[in-house]
Amino acid sequence: MSSLNSSYSLDFTSPTSDLLPILPSTSELLAQERFTNLVRPCFQHLFKFLQRIHPLSNLLKHLYQYKDEFILIIESILQWFYLHFHSALIGEHFYGLKRTANHRLRSLIFSVFLPYVKLKLHAFQHQMRENNADQHAKYFIILQLLPKLQVFIEGVCWLYRIGYAFGLTKYYSPTLQLARVKLTYAKDPSPNVNTTPSSASQFISRISQIISYGLFVLQLIDWWNSTCRSKQNSSENLVELVSPITNKLGNKRQCPLCRQPCDIPTVILGSGYVYCHQCISAYVNQYHRCPTSHQPVTTEHLIKIY
Repeated sequence: MSSLNSSYSLDFTSPTSDLLPILPSTSELLAQERFTNLVRPCFQHLFKFLQRIHPLSNLLKHLYQYKDEFILIIESILQWFYLHFHSALIGEHFYGLKRTANHRLRSLIFSVFLPYVKLKLHAFQHQMRENNADQHAKYFIILQLLPKLQVFIEGVCWLYRIGYAFGLTKYYSPTLQLARVKLTYAKDPSPNVNTTPSSASQFISRISQIISYGLFVLQLIDWWNSTCRSKQNSSENLVELVSPITNKLGNKRQCPLCRQPCDIPTVILGSGYVYCHQCISAYVNQYHRCPTSHQPVTTEHLIKIY
């Protein structure tokens, strides 16, 4: 996949190869990163599902307003479990990877708490825009700086990924370098290692597999629900386009806006109603939508009838 992986594969044939771990490919790291980032959305979907159950809805009603913090606690416990027993996050363990250094607290800070802070900043930015807080000078500066900061951080992350793919760095992301850990394969290639698992390790491995596959199933459910919602929304939009207008007119030659006989009859593309050209032009320029179907239109959709 990359020159970095090739060089490390060659290093294992040298006398000092035991000191150098084999680094995974970029595609494997992208896959585990995506899996790890989907843990929080899976818990959010599970939280919404439990809230719909009537006996639990009253109990979760007050807790739902602190759902981000509650999910943060659950995710921290889950990731700490995997870091303690597997030296890896759940996505890394699912793809057979581990962390070379046992810095659990650093790994939690950069892999769990930092995304939580990013989530809260995004929610704060959205709330400020809805409240028109950009009219104030201090909020205007914050709302202008946050998107640029996000673009900068994302750009740095992609520079690390490109550098890792071309063998320029051993760290896949800046957070891994800040935590001073590298990702490698979980299985030790040395034949001297005793691979006979104990009953406790087998039990922990079973629990880890159940959690991993459970989250994978939740991801599939979340994807299915998202697909169904998008199809439902598109169907509702289609129904709105063809639904009959309830506003009945006494005379078919009467303009629905001024209630007078149409002067320079004009129709909107996709609508069966005829308006005065002056009335409908003024309405569309002001509201940018059809007055009967409420669909977004422009003056280019106006057609004069001669």
